[in-house]
Amino acid sequence: MPHISSKKLDSKLSEKIFDKLLVVLGQAQNKNLLSLVVNELFTHTEKIMFAKRIAVILMLDNNIPQHRITELLKMSPSTIAKMSLKIEMGKCDAILKVSKRGKIDIEKLVWNILTAGGIMPPKVGKRYWLQSLKK
Repeated sequence: MPHISSKKLDSKLSEKIFDKLLVVLGQAQNKNLLSLVVNELFTHTEKIMFAKRIAVILMLDNNIPQHRITELLKMSPSTIAKMSLKIEMGKCDAILKVSKRGKIDIEKLVWNILTAGGIMPPKVGKRYWLQSLKK
């Protein structure tokens, strides 16, 4: 878990810093530049944490059972349940809106998680093996 200093920043300064973060991320408009910025800003652990959070939101939105998400992403059931509650409360609407605009293919996302990006065979399931043979 990332460490945050116990010394609190002035709220106006904190807001300005956050605004700068949004400007930097917003200016990186193509995927390659955004990837470079994200790699410079975040640690490997932080990137995995953010990616898993987005994956959970997308999977829950596509009615994938919570226990299956727990298995696939190696996350605790309580974390998945908390994310589900956030979605129900409308706290992830912006993420869902952006993902729909970008037409993120949830089937492809799940397949990549199951097969480590196509490197490994899927864990189980005739459906997944048949799907991999078609590719």
